[in-house]
Amino acid sequence: MESVGGEEAADLPVGDIPVEKDSLTIYGFSFEYPKSRKLEFNPKFKRTDGDVAVKSPEKAVVFVSWGELEKIAKKAPTIEEHAKFSLERVKKSVQGKMVAVDHKDIEVNGHPALYNSVRIQVPKRGLFGRAQEQEVTSVHLHCPQSQRYYVIYTTSNNDNVADQQRTLQGIIETLRCH
Repeated sequence: MESVGGEEAADLPVGDIPVEKDSLTIYGFSFEYPKSRKLEFNPKFKRTDGDVAVKSPEKAVVFVSWGELEKIAKKAPTIEEHAKFSLERVKKSVQGKMVAVDHKDIEVNGHPALYNSVRIQVPKRGLFGRAQEQEVTSVHLHCPQSQRYYVIYTTSNNDNVADQQRTLQGIIETLRCH
């Protein structure tokens, strides 16, 4: 991992496979994503907050969410507290066992950011269901220039983890938040 100003660069270990890219520019920020992906916008999104889903043909999704920095600062003033708050919500929502896989400081568009990866054991559903293991990866970033926070996250399983990580890496490497 390369060091940039004391923090690790957003060079995640997922390999270099050339992928045709497209770009999205909206509300003063932008990022690139694989051309094979479909974008879906939350119908309630607006300039101040919202999210966009970057969906693969196999229905795997990477989300890019944004919101007002002032609002999240009341609950979680630092990216560390923001990430912890988000991970606690994930843990409560799945009601399963959660184990940290990776945690590191990275840099995104000149800002300190926090990369987290956790493995969750989703409890079985019904009498004959079985527990499923999923990996949840997130990057939290606060941008004082745009007065926004950004959270880029994905849920993956053993079949799509490498592809999801490549998509996530591409988005965080090209995110321009201001």
